[in-house]
Amino acid sequence: MKVYVSQGHEKGIGLEVFFKSCILIRKSDLQLIKLLAFKTSVIDTLTHMRLPFKILNNSVEISGINIQVEWLDQVNHSQSFTALELGMKLCEGSGVLFTLPTSKNQFPGFAGHTEYFRAFYHRPELGMFFSSPKMQVLLLSDHVPINKLSKLMTEELIYLRLKQALRTLQHWSWPTKRILVSGLNPHAGENGLIGEEDKRVTAAVKRIKAEFKLDISGPLPGDTMMLEQKSSQDLLVYLFHDQGLGVFKGLQGFIGSNITLGLPYPRFSPDHGTSFSLFGKNQADYRGCAYSLNEAVYMLKKVADGKNSSHQS
Repeated sequence: MKVYVSQGHEKGIGLEVFFKSCILIRKSDLQLIKLLAFKTSVIDTLTHMRLPFKILNNSVEISGINIQVEWLDQVNHSQSFTALELGMKLCEGSGVLFTLPTSKNQFPGFAGHTEYFRAFYHRPELGMFFSSPKMQVLLLSDHVPINKLSKLMTEELIYLRLKQALRTLQHWSWPTKRILVSGLNPHAGENGLIGEEDKRVTAAVKRIKAEFKLDISGPLPGDTMMLEQKSSQDLLVYLFHDQGLGVFKGLQGFIGSNITLGLPYPRFSPDHGTSFSLFGKNQADYRGCAYSLNEAVYMLKKVADGKNSSHQS
């Protein structure tokens, strides 16, 4: 079992922050990681980083450390998409997927990783979950134009995405104490004075509470919901992308993981984009990638322990 790392955009900072993270990671953990990448992109990045390196048949050696690599040669649509496809295939056997940042135009007709996963696996209930040392955020929608949100966020979709997320977190034994769910409208609709959409949230939360027997409440006003947070293990659920990520990134910076809930395997990614303007300058901050990569390795060990326990029983 491995953490399979898809290289991301060849002109982004993904490979740079990945290699910087690998230099600092424990050697025993490094053996659990395998990069899926094109030699030209790796050489380009390492040359700009001005690190001594050696390209080997199944690895790359950097400053005395050895990183396992599966070298790719034929491109399907884009380099990052080619690496992603292989990573997904390998993880379906057993493993954890770790995707380095890419741009939306690198996907054939999709707005990003989550949208592609939903279509590929026929799982519209997949959720975007963000984890950091002090905060947990779940988004019930992602890259959706604001004029389509009201129609999209039905009671059934809210219920299904909450249900899938909570099932996955429970399966992973993820530490979650309370679940706080925001409304869609300002002030959670003011009991219908500012739109009727938040009645859907009320109904979905009621169904989840009956089914899971969890401490869950909502809809709560999105602008003040954080004030209700009592612990870093409280899960803050927001109905749309910037409503949740504005809070998360504003408080946590880029020290966080973007985690997809509901796939056949765990998928992690750094909580930042490609930062094309920093490519080749050797100035990218690696801390977010290092945090997320360590979380992916920890998850791999949990998955492996679970499989061993099941086998022994």
